[in-house]
Amino acid sequence: MAKQDEQRLMVKIATLYYAEGMKQSAIAESLKLSQSFVSRILNRSVKEGVVKISVVPPANVFPDLEKAIEQTYNLPQAIVVDVPDNASALQIKQAIGSAAAHYLETRLRSDELIGISSWSGTIRAMVDALHPLNASCKGVIQLLGGVGANGNVQATILTQNLAALLNCPAWLLPSQSIEHSVSDRQRLSANVEVAEVLRKFDEVSLAIVGIGDLEPSALLRNSGNYYDENMLRTLAGRGAVGDICLHYFDATGEPVLRADEDPVIGMELAQVKQCPQVVALAGGKDKAHAIRGALRGGYVKVLIVDYPTARLLLD
Repeated sequence: MAKQDEQRLMVKIATLYYAEGMKQSAIAESLKLSQSFVSRILNRSVKEGVVKISVVPPANVFPDLEKAIEQTYNLPQAIVVDVPDNASALQIKQAIGSAAAHYLETRLRSDELIGISSWSGTIRAMVDALHPLNASCKGVIQLLGGVGANGNVQATILTQNLAALLNCPAWLLPSQSIEHSVSDRQRLSANVEVAEVLRKFDEVSLAIVGIGDLEPSALLRNSGNYYDENMLRTLAGRGAVGDICLHYFDATGEPVLRADEDPVIGMELAQVKQCPQVVALAGGKDKAHAIRGALRGGYVKVLIVDYPTARLLLD
């Protein structure tokens, strides 16, 4: 785990305790940590020189920017990772993935049912950065069907790999993400195996999702399982700026398709909004509008984002 991931959490806890006067129990509840963990981190923050008379964050940790995003969007927690302005897409994914792995490792609880939107290079980077954990949780569940000819295989591997690292069961969603029509979606959703997984979505206590923008990645566009040009024009005409689990929303966070128009098999936006803890992994300046829409829609509880994009969220 990158040292700056540990430093970032240390700075967050120390700032809340020493600068804002929060009690350790309140910090533990706010950040979904144990109180003993908070106490240990506070002791380390003094020993390692992070806390002196005031909190002294390292140059690559951005507590003021995180606080500004939290206040602007009424967001419980923002995590800003350090990358250069000219960082490549791979660098951004790896930095966010490392921070997400650290978030999960420090917050995992035995009663947690974790959902992942399983078609995401950033979530894959998170899984690659995770260490195997001895403490198990209730399980990992796939929140979005596979994409394209090999999508189900890749989604299955990602979900199973995460479950293996967390020492818990895996529930797989045996479907594509976008069916050919709404009637096909309804028919497949009634399948016994698919319906069993869909019913468990309401039990998810921690959802780890990506945020996509309206313009699909080359990987997604060429997958063979994506919207045609007519649907893309419809989405654009209705002001779509981004998606979570391929369900699109506009700049205010409102869904742009009705249930009787949406052929996607994946966690619904209403379910995302009701989930107790939604961690969104999203980066890259071209996604600023999509991230802003997701925050305004109230879908996200924790945002993990790169520094250049985070600054755009305050423009």
